[in-house]
Amino acid sequence: MKRSGRRWPVLLGLALCALTLMLSVALQREGYLVYLNSDMSSEMILARQQADSGHLVETQWLYSTEVHTLHMNLLYALSFLFTDSFFLARVIGNTLGFLLGMAALLFLCRELGLSTARALCTAALLPLAAGTLYAANMTVGGYYIVHLPFAFLGAGLWLRAARRARRRGRGLLLLLGFMALCALEGFLSVRYVLCFLCPMFACGVLDAVFAPEQDHTLSDGHARFFKVTMLGFGACLAGYALSEIVVPRVFMSGTGAASSFRFNPLDGGAMLASLATVAADCLKLLGWRGGAALFSPAGIVNLCVAGVLVLGGMMTVRVYRGLAERDAVFCAQKRLLRYAGMAFLVNLFCFVCIEGTYLNRYLILAVLLFIPALAVVLAREKNRRLLGLFCLLFCVGIGGSGVLLLRETHAQAPGAQARGQDMMDAAAYLTDAGYTHGYGTFWNVRVMQERTQGALTFTGVTPEETEEGAVCAVSPGFIRWLEMDACSDLDICAGRTFLLLTQEERGTLSDWLTMASAPLLYENGTFAVYGFASSQAFSMAALEGTMTLEGVVRAQDGVYAMQAGGRLRIPPHRREAGEYELVLTVQGEPAADSVVQLYTTRSFELLCEQPLCAGENAVRFTLPQDDKYFMIQVRSGSADALRVGGLALDRQ
Repeated sequence: MKRSGRRWPVLLGLALCALTLMLSVALQREGYLVYLNSDMSSEMILARQQADSGHLVETQWLYSTEVHTLHMNLLYALSFLFTDSFFLARVIGNTLGFLLGMAALLFLCRELGLSTARALCTAALLPLAAGTLYAANMTVGGYYIVHLPFAFLGAGLWLRAARRARRRGRGLLLLLGFMALCALEGFLSVRYVLCFLCPMFACGVLDAVFAPEQDHTLSDGHARFFKVTMLGFGACLAGYALSEIVVPRVFMSGTGAASSFRFNPLDGGAMLASLATVAADCLKLLGWRGGAALFSPAGIVNLCVAGVLVLGGMMTVRVYRGLAERDAVFCAQKRLLRYAGMAFLVNLFCFVCIEGTYLNRYLILAVLLFIPALAVVLAREKNRRLLGLFCLLFCVGIGGSGVLLLRETHAQAPGAQARGQDMMDAAAYLTDAGYTHGYGTFWNVRVMQERTQGALTFTGVTPEETEEGAVCAVSPGFIRWLEMDACSDLDICAGRTFLLLTQEERGTLSDWLTMASAPLLYENGTFAVYGFASSQAFSMAALEGTMTLEGVVRAQDGVYAMQAGGRLRIPPHRREAGEYELVLTVQGEPAADSVVQLYTTRSFELLCEQPLCAGENAVRFTLPQDDKYFMIQVRSGSADALRVGGLALDRQ
């Protein structure tokens, strides 16, 4: 009987972990289309590419502000080994990520002297979403699930390495392990530095400043803690410095350099507004619902959330003051509470004072350490009535909010399905017609690629304003963002291809579509699809839209009438390495100084120059390496009444 009595809390903790994981899977199923966006889909597309190629790290991917090496894409790629479904791979990857985070949190809680049962109950909170902020960015999007094991494992190793080990060799191994993890975090992302390592550094400094001087035993403990913290922070800085050297040379993009950070202007009103925004997002993260009736289920949840914040603050102050530093376990718990508070304050400083460092989802990492801090507070609170009232409010507020969120998401799912039906109708037309690759704007094409299970692939483009005097005021431009580097190659699709536009984008590009003479293949209430003979044809049409005219008039038949001294200029643009042929047809009598010129490199070195002749002109050239400044010019020179047309750029 005694053994059974000791086991039931552990079984309860395991049951809670299983329950919240199942709730997260249910929320992913109901909220898949509700929350899905192209940022989320890009991670899955990268994972699919890695699964197909077998690459542990994809160096040919165009990353955003961070290179994702040890990130969720690896878990998704692993999932693709067992399924071809993007949805199932997302669910499996997110669940694996939560399990890793829960295991790391168990390690941290045990390091804090908490029982296995308490640790399991605490870990069960990780998959539980109380509001849409957490549901969209963690449960479904999976943005920061991979940060869970780094946060909790790092904190656990930090606290353990700071203790005086009974065996010197074991203590050294712990210290080296902690430093290696800090270096890895510094190498992987500046976000780890700001969210986890900078708060550690602040805690170490404050701990040293306020360390007792009279008691040698306590003083030695504080000194060791400070040294371990400084060594870890130094390793982190070394890892970050290494990333600034290695990443730009190996990867296409993704460097989040701290040198790009800038302080916000000293505007009291703006700063207060930022604080208010962060406070409101904190409430949303806990499940607060604006506009809810006071005595509705959502209103009751709001009241419980308010009670949790008030009572939780009171209990934290009481527990923190009561933790004696002479006890090693109590000292570790006190440091964890200090670390959680410092993590929030450091992030809050960045949110308010540093430009471009706040999106509502960034708040998740700022409050992540409140979860183990909550476990410490509940374990050390002596007042049973206060503890019971808090637990009641917490279970009703957070648990009830999670149930309401699942119900609300279920109610939104049919609407999301209906809103996406035009996209799937367009996708069905394209796949039935045999198309495989096309072009479109980022926020549409990545989602379509995921929803078609990769049957359609895309190159991202965006309507861009052109230079004054260009053929079209707006023309498509390549965004080169969250896709394979080869996607914007001139010959990525040798066969027929298409351009997918929303009806609003169609209006913006109307002049360019007329110039390109692209046939309308399909349209519905949301999308219009235009056809092109190949990627080279589409790319040339996009370039022609940006071409500036000096002393040149474009005729209705698409031919350019050039006066003496006239110039056609296609502005600098990216062109990948390879062998090319530029073709154009000339009518009239070119002069000796009528030429076509090609320029390359940032200093616009003349790559080649060829005189124009009547009839078809072909200029063959080679680009030895990728060039962002490739430029084409056609000059009429002293010749008058030249007519130039049939512009085409082909990769051989």
